[in-house]
Amino acid sequence: MSEVPAQESYIVNEGKKRGSTRDVRPEAAHDRYYTVLRVHAGDAILTDNWHTNEVLGHTRGNFEGYTFEMRTLEAWGAMIESDHRAYYTAGGRVWVLDLEPSTGKKKRLPVAAP
Repeated sequence: MSEVPAQESYIVNEGKKRGSTRDVRPEAAHDRYYTVLRVHAGDAILTDNWHTNEVLGHTRGNFEGYTFEMRTLEAWGAMIESDHRAYYTAGGRVWVLDLEPSTGKKKRLPVAAP
């Protein structure tokens, strides 16, 4: 039987979950940064109701325009697929995060109103 690689604990140092411990993959680098350009449903069809609109608005408000460490995004539950896309589950739905690699932490980008 092959040995399963152990996950590493990471203490989140950004956002509302600051100080909490989360498990992240060893590949989730602490020195890689991503700016979240856009949060959307991908090709999923959204139901226009209060719950969906609240969750989408909340997710956009907390991710769009911000730059995060790769490890922090993963500690919050985002699954990073590539340098330009990640998936995040909130409110029972999977949201797509369009990413842009960044050289470091930077101020929030201006975000267009939905």
